[in-house]
Amino acid sequence: MNSRFRGSYLLRIDDKGRIKVPARYHTIFESHFGTGLYLTSLNGDHIIVYPLTVWERIEASVETMRVRTPELEEFINRTSFWGNEAEIDNRGRILMPPELRESALLNDSIRVVGKIDHLVVWNDGRFREKALEGVFDEDKLHKVAMVLNGQGTLSGHE
Repeated sequence: MNSRFRGSYLLRIDDKGRIKVPARYHTIFESHFGTGLYLTSLNGDHIIVYPLTVWERIEASVETMRVRTPELEEFINRTSFWGNEAEIDNRGRILMPPELRESALLNDSIRVVGKIDHLVVWNDGRFREKALEGVFDEDKLHKVAMVLNGQGTLSGHE
């Protein structure tokens, strides 16, 4: 059974600010994570949808750190500022928080992207501008291969 979020889906947001979780993703939530979620962002331009159990693992990692770098403190500040606990309702919908929905420009065309252990929700046009601009060249592929082979780290989160 697939336990990873893969691919992307084009969705609509309803008049109450909810998105319907695609069936494949909903099955993964039901079988591996449950209905609890943590919705957040780093810059307010998209929404990161963590299964609550995944977010709690991130929190546990933070708790073990004796000294927090300025970047980690900023990460905590931003994910707390934008953060809201939520649930997938019995019809498979997630209510997007109004302030974050407005900041992320979630209106007609919504792109939900699987990111292995979480989802990211974008305005489709904004996603195409930010995430798909330029070319994924051989140099970038080489850097990814280095990370996947344990020889480096990638920067960035989304």
